[in-house]
Amino acid sequence: MTDEALLALYSVPGVGPARMRALIGALGSAEAVLDSPARRLMSIDGIEKKLADHIKNKVNDAFVREQLAWLKESGARLIHYWDSTYPSSLKSIFDPPVLLFAEGDVTLMDTAAIGVVGTRNPSIYGREVTRRFSEALAETGLTIVSGFARGVDTLAHKAAIRKGGKTIAVLGNGLDVVYPKENRSLLADMRRDGLRISEYPFGTQPDSGNFPKRNRIISGLSLGVLVVEAGAKSGALLTALYALDQNRDIFAIPGAITSPNSVGTNNLIKQGAKLVQKVDDILEELQGRLQPVKETSRPEPVLQGKAKQIYDVLEEGALHIDQIALRCQLAPSETLTVLLMMELDGHVRQMAGKMFVRA
Repeated sequence: MTDEALLALYSVPGVGPARMRALIGALGSAEAVLDSPARRLMSIDGIEKKLADHIKNKVNDAFVREQLAWLKESGARLIHYWDSTYPSSLKSIFDPPVLLFAEGDVTLMDTAAIGVVGTRNPSIYGREVTRRFSEALAETGLTIVSGFARGVDTLAHKAAIRKGGKTIAVLGNGLDVVYPKENRSLLADMRRDGLRISEYPFGTQPDSGNFPKRNRIISGLSLGVLVVEAGAKSGALLTALYALDQNRDIFAIPGAITSPNSVGTNNLIKQGAKLVQKVDDILEELQGRLQPVKETSRPEPVLQGKAKQIYDVLEEGALHIDQIALRCQLAPSETLTVLLMMELDGHVRQMAGKMFVRA
């Protein structure tokens, strides 16, 4: 399907994501929908005469030309629900976006990821734990997903990039709109080391109604969501609710009972979210679903004995030292000694939570 046909159908009044999926699902492509007579369109469930007439007569050609020009100028991509690069994790959620405007490395949407969300006005404590957790999680190979907003979101994106990790920003506005303005300097880093996506077309301003809706994408792309600091009415709590509906893990960092910024996170813990005090708490829940950060290929090291045995076990990805010892049938103390020697030789790398991965 062409971008032009997709945007043309998208521009028709009354055609939302659900109807686009129904129409294209029935007829095979956006082009086929636009070319079909009104009578054929009306045979599809949910398509009434008024909407069929709109599809035939109310395509917004100016909007289509404008969006195509922006896509060409920015180098961004339009990813549709039927595209091979559309993330499989989003297809499983309720009301997935039918179109995604994307700028950056689109392959990040199919990597193991964790959402990091919280207040736009974090305390000193909130800033520190956001930085510490985001850096450590990025070092495990997890992609950090957040919303590019002030506060916790921005801190999470920056922490991931600072540690050489990857990050995805899910926007509540068009890709061409820089919001908040102070994040302009973050854009260059995101283009190089991350991905910005939005279900909203170019030119869309950051309306307050857009942000709650985009939160379902943050959780949808993630294995779980970490809520750092959140007040009683924080939008981060909505992301946690979406995560619950999508069967994602919910993690919350506890805070002082006297802090307004921790009312929401403490309540999440009361309601069953996993209390996390260290990165290990998250890694234990996600064990087996982590992959090491991909690096350029290098020759296999020449190893012997226990070092080779451990290196072979680490082929599947990051493992806790206890798992390594068990699989290699070695004592934990002996395993640690060999791992430390391998780390000194540059063959393995230790991550947070006594996790080890091939270097």
